[in-house]
Amino acid sequence: MSSLLVVDDEKGIRSLCAEVLKRAGHEVTLAETGEDGLKHALARTYELILADVNLPGIDGIEMLKKIRADKPEAMVILITGFPTIEDAVRGMKEGARDYIAKPFSPDELRLVVARALEEQDLRRENTELRNELAFGNLIGRSQRMRDLRATIEKVARTDATVLIQGESGTGKELCARAVHYHGPRANKAFVAVNCGALVANLLESELFGHVRGAFTGAETSKHGLFVAAHQGTLMLDEIGELPLELQPKLLRVLQEGEVKPVGGTTTTKVDVRVVAATNRDLAQDVQAGRFREDLYYRLNVIALEVPPLRERREDVPILVEHFIARAAERSRRPRLQVSEKAMEWLMQQRWQGNVRELENAVERAVVLASGRILEVEDFAPRGTITQLSPPSASKPTTPEEYPFARMSLEELERAHIQRVLELCGGQKARAAAILGINRTTLWKKLRQYGVE
Repeated sequence: MSSLLVVDDEKGIRSLCAEVLKRAGHEVTLAETGEDGLKHALARTYELILADVNLPGIDGIEMLKKIRADKPEAMVILITGFPTIEDAVRGMKEGARDYIAKPFSPDELRLVVARALEEQDLRRENTELRNELAFGNLIGRSQRMRDLRATIEKVARTDATVLIQGESGTGKELCARAVHYHGPRANKAFVAVNCGALVANLLESELFGHVRGAFTGAETSKHGLFVAAHQGTLMLDEIGELPLELQPKLLRVLQEGEVKPVGGTTTTKVDVRVVAATNRDLAQDVQAGRFREDLYYRLNVIALEVPPLRERREDVPILVEHFIARAAERSRRPRLQVSEKAMEWLMQQRWQGNVRELENAVERAVVLASGRILEVEDFAPRGTITQLSPPSASKPTTPEEYPFARMSLEELERAHIQRVLELCGGQKARAAAILGINRTTLWKKLRQYGVE
């Protein structure tokens, strides 16, 4: 049932509208003057308002202006006589959804109202889909997550530069996407680049573009990611890894709004919102001389802090259910349940890799589980790192009782990487995803530990 408001000074039109629309299953409120109609419209929310153009006192178009000034989302259809169709067209320019000319038949009225309400439903569905797309896996009922989402919605309406800070695996890119899709740039490009994945000269070309012949192999000119993200959002992930020699060039782009490609002599104007993310303490990097102070303050206009999973353990059950549904769908398995003991165990873990580690653990459990109920053993299979965080009931009380106390962190990390690589059949991209690191970092670790 939709709530409708009909404002017309002719009793016959009001009666016709009330009869036809109530029969169609709608709740109908009637008003005789523009003043009364405006009072009703501002007092509550109606799915649709039908208002006569020629009303005594405040006419329909003036009423339309006042309603939309207070409620921009209000949908209004103007009722007009044949001599005043020009007024109806003028009203549509003021934001009316449609108009219907007198005299109209019941079928005409039903059709116009049905079309308007269908459009209203599509708008509402589009808003819901956009919200779902914006927040994605950024879910949780904890106060920390509710506060974070509320802040994102406020920040998204502006064009201010945002710096997202948080540990690896907490969902910094999800925050960046939420900032983009909740803002006015939602229909434009969202482009992400990992500043730690490329060496300096390749990253410079990737960000700012290059002209033909700028360096060996540059056989054609290429636009950079700033141009690709024009009128949209560019996410600079792992901004703390940005080489010092590129930082002045990035600062200039942020200040001037223009980019100069490698080897080029002219600049291109760009309108890009920049969202940077890091798991490092940039303030400390500034003190150590590893990051420019002026760039840090230019990026840190608005700071968002994504909490680690261990600081919002109450969100683990809802995350687990969400990841189980996704993993079951991907692996074409029926929906599985988690035993009470297993859920308690999951909530007790530290999850050093945060949400990403939890998601990987859930997906592994869903794929390998033999039953319909997931137990602790499904999440902590023998020989994997998850055994390092036993339930509180079996926690060692002295270092001597802890089975890994005699291993150094490097030895432990090396063993873990080797084991994950074995389980992945040597597929480094998949292993990196499970470990919660990028492929470049995995390659570095493999070279560091001499792992083949």
